[in-house]
This record gives sequence, structure tokens and C-alpha cells, in this order.
Amino acid sequence: MALKRWALWRWLALAAAVGLVAAIAWTGHAASTPFTLGDLHLASDALHLVAASAWIGGLVPLVLLLGVTRCHRAWASLELDAVRRFSTLGVVSVAVLILSGFVSAWILVGSFRGLAVTFYGQLLMLKLAAFAAMLAFAASNRFVLTPRLALASDKARQDALRAISRNTLIEIVLGLSIFAMVGVLGTLHPAAHLVN
Repeated sequence: MALKRWALWRWLALAAAVGLVAAIAWTGHAASTPFTLGDLHLASDALHLVAASAWIGGLVPLVLLLGVTRCHRAWASLELDAVRRFSTLGVVSVAVLILSGFVSAWILVGSFRGLAVTFYGQLLMLKLAAFAAMLAFAASNRFVLTPRLALASDKARQDALRAISRNTLIEIVLGLSIFAMVGVLGTLHPAAHLVN
């Protein structure tokens, strides 16, 4: 009975966290977009925020877990399972980020000219470059390094763990830099308002 109650509290905590993160959408540009387009923009921003939080928020516990399990061969199946599960979460998050980011850019930037000639557009392109770098490290973890965790050789497993941990730390730094850029973007007039 206690375990069922604990599971219920975990689900409630997850729902509260998702709701709080999604609510941030109402503090940004999406909240001022009028009519039906505004509803689309709010939904897109809420999904974007939840996906970004899931991906970047999951990186810290992943790297901590890998640091602990690196010393224990008996936990090899745990680390492989954790990396695979996080990888699935990452794929779903990236798909949502790309789709919702496209919607927001279409509304807030409006044109390739707005992307190129405004500070808002240029900072958005820098954010996209950091996102692409994160994707490169994530792809390396998923397709190159994760299969090496299943190898029988302890040295190959240790090397793969070190590389995954390093790449994950780099992803965290890139993710935090993206958060900083988003903070600045939220204070700027969108490119669509500045370019005719």
C-alpha cells in the first residue's frame, strides 16, 4: 500500500513540475500573440519548455549516475539501461523542440530577412548553433558510445562511460548557455515586429 501511495505522489510531483514549467509560456512573447495564433503559440511554447526541461534537466542526474556506477562492474546493466532510457527521452524531446521551435520562429521571426538583419534573429541563430552542437554530442552518445557499454571488455566499457560523461557535461554547459540566450530573447522585440 505504501508503495502505491509513493507512486501516486511521484506522478503528482511530475504533473506539478510539468504544469509549472509549461506556465512559463504565459510570461513570454506567446502570451501577447492575439487570437487563434496566440493559442497555437502558447501551446507550442509550453511544449518547447517542457521538452527542454526534460532533456536538459535529465542530463544532470544521468551524469551523476554514471559517475557512481563507473566504479562498479556489477552495475553495468543499470548504466546501460539508464543511458538507453534517457536516449529515448532525448529523441522525443528533440522532436518536440524542433517542431515547437519551428512554430515559434515562424510567428516571432516571420522571414529569413528578420533572421539575418535583427539582433533577435542573430541571437536565435546562435541558439540554433548551440542546439545543433548539443545534438551532435547526443547523437555520438546514442549511436557510437551507448552500444560500447554492452561490450564484455571492462576497458571498453570504462572508456565509453568516460566519453558519455564528458559529452553529457558538454551538453549541460551548452544547455545552460541556451537558457541564457532564451532569457535575453525574452527581453527583445521579436524580429517580426522590426522587419517589414
